[in-house]
Amino acid sequence: MLRKNKAIAFALLFSFAALFGAFTLKSWQGVPVLEKIIGKLKFLEQNYPQEKVYLQTDKPYYAAGEDIWFKAYLVDGAMHTPSQLSQVLYVELINPQDSITSRIAIPVQNGLGHGDFALPDTISDGLYRIRAYTSWMQNFDENYFFHQNVNIYNPRVDDLVPELKFNFSRQEKGDSVLVDVLLKNTQEKPLPQTPFFYNTFLNRRNTPRRKGTTDTEGKAQLRFFLPDGKDRQNAQLLLSVVEGKRQTQKRFEIPLASDTLDVQFFPEGGNLVSGMWSTLGFKAIDSNGLGADIEGTLYDNTGKNIITFKSLKFGMGRISFFPEKGKTYEARIKLKDGKESIYALPKPQNQGVVMSVDYSLPDTIRIRAYLLGYEAANKPKALSVVGQSRGFPFFTGYSTSAKDFLVIKVPKKQIPTGVAQFTIFNENGTPLTERLAFINHHQHLQVKLTPDKSQYKPREKVTMRLQVKTPSGQPVQGNFSMAVTDAQKVEHNGNSGTILSNLLLTSDLRGHIEEPGYYFSAQTPEVALALDNLMLTQGWRRFVWQEILEDKFPPYTAPLERNLAISGTVQKLNGKPEPNALITVLGLGKPGFMLLDTANAQGKFAIGIGYLTDSMHVAVQARNQKGRNTLEVVLDKGLPIANVAPRAPYAPPPLPFSDALWSYLQNNRDQLRLDQLAGKSILLNSVEIRGKKQEEEEQDRFRSGLHSTADATIKGDNLPMGSDLISALAGRVAGLMVSGGQVSMRGGGTPLFLLDGMPIDADFIRTISMTEVEKVEILKPGPSSAIYGGQGGNGVIAVTLKRGGGGGATSSRYKGLALYSGIRYHTAREFYMPRYDQPATVEQPDLRTTIAWTPYIYTDSTGTAEVTFFAADAPTTYRAIAEGLSPGGQIGHGITTLVVR
Repeated sequence: MLRKNKAIAFALLFSFAALFGAFTLKSWQGVPVLEKIIGKLKFLEQNYPQEKVYLQTDKPYYAAGEDIWFKAYLVDGAMHTPSQLSQVLYVELINPQDSITSRIAIPVQNGLGHGDFALPDTISDGLYRIRAYTSWMQNFDENYFFHQNVNIYNPRVDDLVPELKFNFSRQEKGDSVLVDVLLKNTQEKPLPQTPFFYNTFLNRRNTPRRKGTTDTEGKAQLRFFLPDGKDRQNAQLLLSVVEGKRQTQKRFEIPLASDTLDVQFFPEGGNLVSGMWSTLGFKAIDSNGLGADIEGTLYDNTGKNIITFKSLKFGMGRISFFPEKGKTYEARIKLKDGKESIYALPKPQNQGVVMSVDYSLPDTIRIRAYLLGYEAANKPKALSVVGQSRGFPFFTGYSTSAKDFLVIKVPKKQIPTGVAQFTIFNENGTPLTERLAFINHHQHLQVKLTPDKSQYKPREKVTMRLQVKTPSGQPVQGNFSMAVTDAQKVEHNGNSGTILSNLLLTSDLRGHIEEPGYYFSAQTPEVALALDNLMLTQGWRRFVWQEILEDKFPPYTAPLERNLAISGTVQKLNGKPEPNALITVLGLGKPGFMLLDTANAQGKFAIGIGYLTDSMHVAVQARNQKGRNTLEVVLDKGLPIANVAPRAPYAPPPLPFSDALWSYLQNNRDQLRLDQLAGKSILLNSVEIRGKKQEEEEQDRFRSGLHSTADATIKGDNLPMGSDLISALAGRVAGLMVSGGQVSMRGGGTPLFLLDGMPIDADFIRTISMTEVEKVEILKPGPSSAIYGGQGGNGVIAVTLKRGGGGGATSSRYKGLALYSGIRYHTAREFYMPRYDQPATVEQPDLRTTIAWTPYIYTDSTGTAEVTFFAADAPTTYRAIAEGLSPGGQIGHGITTLVVR
């Protein structure tokens, strides 16, 4: 046992502060190592501020034809207050092949935004992912973006629900695979005597098809060989089921053999040093990237059995033992097939620092550090400790003499709720050991949802009262969102992520964390130990100490976006930049806009657009300082799309459906039939045709410009051939004068010329052939041209070209023009909630599974708000979930249920 007189307690140099400005100079002045470390943290906070994103969605899974509704909370990474930095958020729907299916940009005001994805009827089913981030967040690791897995099902394109179980038998050069198949329809009925074909897709090549038939219970077995090597990459199973004259094809990712485990060991503090009792965290990951529960035995190199161990939760656990000098160790893991797999532990070092964290005291965290194996010459001469959370230091300590055994006591009240990092440095500022810890003061908001009745009838009005208080009972004003779903069809995992688990835990850790809500589910010893196992194994790496102490800060590769911007370069026709070019940006839509700017000396420009919607057409025109537009505008491609890295689970096999999910899929097919009876075009080619026609009509609507009516319109077929277009206008419109090739109206100056809605010089207009002109519209000075602002003060002449001709604003013959085709702001739709207190013209069944979605709920000075909605038809139980935050960064999550009978 260690003697107490070898311990030395660290003095507290300063307490936790929310901002660096709260520190006093005398707190750390005179300690060069701490001055350097605190200075680097301050520089990092000022120049590389972090942002976090959390999205609340209305449901945990979806079906074809539905909508994904979400509310976005963008917060300061350290204080969790609404972010005042970025005002543009990118949200993506990523398919099972890690390709972006849909990408939208939503405007963010005071850290809040909302949007939606409309899922087409023909969407492929599988495990999708929602990813959200700002431009600024692309300067850092993609691991810290928001990620949420969502299963999307499609019972609309077919009535087939396969259940597959993969069984692997190891052979010399690969695996023999036996697949147990059960075919059902969405009514949960087996498909007996049903013929099918199957083959595998390996390394972008299809293997020969094989034929099979289900038995009387809808079951069958498939056999194939899966070779090792590159052919195994992204292996897929293709199953084609024949029902009458129709074939339905399903595609499944083939998982790796289930007995393939990745087991890693993590010494507490980072070092396994001989001669001291040590704790070793471990984590076992299966082929899908998920935690695998294991048990095994630790042996030394002499074959001696040291200790048995087993994982506690999600494949994580810990081993405590005494590593001896000169020995090595291995863990022998028992596999499901009875075989044993051997994994080497890190080799014990002869010298180093062993660190341990003790949570057992009610008000204090006790950190012990042991300096082992050092000679006098290389032993640290002084030690410093820094405790930081989300980049802000809450504790420092310093000792001028490095004893063999140190005890550091940190009051828990100084540590903010969340992930904390403790690091011990030597006299040169070199990190020697570090440890993560999680502190939960349970200071989150108390969010209570109370319906006005204990039970409701179908289609009855529901009034939900939201009450938000601090833990001490003080009312809180804040912004919240609420989703109400049918609990008998939409099944929530009680341990899934919430705003609490995301902002306090997962957003500060790398990699996939299973069921993060589990760590907030109960205040029990088992949950606390499982959480500390996560701290031992997962890792906090928003920055690496050694890098920032050596001034190795990440480069800026993405801008901080306050709004969407159109940027590019103006070039001469020889490719050289045109300095100080005059830029005009015209937005054609409702509302439209016209902006003027000047390029810099290198011909570059960037113009922020505060209202750039997905229905707006935008053009950019450039002129040189002499007013000529024999130039070329090269628009930037916009913010690069962040690389999509695979995330766990990688290839999960289809699992048996729960009763709730079966009911959900049947409901989706019932909704499909209602949509068809209502005349909605579902799963018909005419949907796309009509969609394109509508899009063309929308483009035609604004192809001439912002105006909807003109004072005079001349059809192109009525213009005389053989003259230029401007001369052809002479004498055709009262008040329009053409003299010496110059045009004026009512004695004013040169009017604004538009070509297909975009500003253009008169010189260009003269080059247009009469055969290309569809119409010419004249807007005289006054009310007609007022929509174009000052540029339309002398009137407007709008030329619209025929479709399919050689001209048009996008033709290369018209220089100085470019159409913007980049990303625009998503126009969020309003969630439809029927009102049954008003008469309806058409009565139809109400099959909603999302009963209510309210993205913005503001609590008043008493901390309360009310939301009303109407129940649907089915007798069931509803689940309501509300989440949100206060302006001061307090976060909360509340849930309740209500009954419909």
